[in-house]
Amino acid sequence: MSDKKVLSSFETGTLAAITLIGTALATLDVSKRTLISDAAQALIEALPVDREYADGSSGHQLALRALIKGLHPVQSPQSAD
Repeated sequence: MSDKKVLSSFETGTLAAITLIGTALATLDVSKRTLISDAAQALIEALPVDREYADGSSGHQLALRALIKGLHPVQSPQSAD
């Protein structure tokens, strides 16, 4: 059995909420979004990479990555209807 962790339902919900906050912040001017994203990326680089989760992600960085993901949402293709 692996000693790697999986996300709990609480952690999953927390990451979803942080992604939603990032999505709300995505409505800001591009320069402000860039400042937030750059600050989050700098924190990611300063935090340890422990790869403690089963998918190889680091628990120290998950929340910041969720914030960045929300700041830069991927546009889904619109229906051709």
